[in-house]
Amino acid sequence: MSSIIIILSTLAIYSLFWCWYVGLGRKVSPELIEQVMVNCTKAGGAWSSETHQSNIRKLLENDDGKEFVMVNLLAIKSPKRESLKVLKQYTDIFLRNLLKRGGHPIAQARALSGKIEFLNVPAEEEWHSAFLVRYRSRRDFALMALETAGSEHHDLKMAGLDRTIAFPAAPWFAMGGPKLMVALILALATALLHLLLM
Repeated sequence: MSSIIIILSTLAIYSLFWCWYVGLGRKVSPELIEQVMVNCTKAGGAWSSETHQSNIRKLLENDDGKEFVMVNLLAIKSPKRESLKVLKQYTDIFLRNLLKRGGHPIAQARALSGKIEFLNVPAEEEWHSAFLVRYRSRRDFALMALETAGSEHHDLKMAGLDRTIAFPAAPWFAMGGPKLMVALILALATALLHLLLM
């Protein structure tokens, strides 16, 4: 009987994790899209540019309810030490809001040299780091945009960056990942608990 309880408890825990991490497939409502567009216009700057708003609208209106990755290229302002401190303040706030919605960083890397290969981009334009962020859904991105556009913490990001490019990408794949890791950890914990109670 205890084995059944352990297994059912493990399945219940993983189901709760799955609902949080994967979400319920809720798509962006037309009302939320318009709310994001209005907020971007109010925020001004790059948020209100025609290209920026067109791309955000396209992303949200073509919602499939699934996860995606935001690919970021960053060029840090000089002096870099001070700029990185400012960026850390932004990142702390951003990641806290992202994690509660099942999103998280996937990878971060710093450039080892200038561009090795390039086509139809300025030769002198260099990038210092790359940052990949997983969003649970486009709806979560829309809610994040409402919190971010025109906010003080987004101003911190702009203060620390010389240039940046961010574009959404899907489908994506990575070996392992939280869905597999949590399943393996729970399976191991279940097996150990079963052995202790035998």
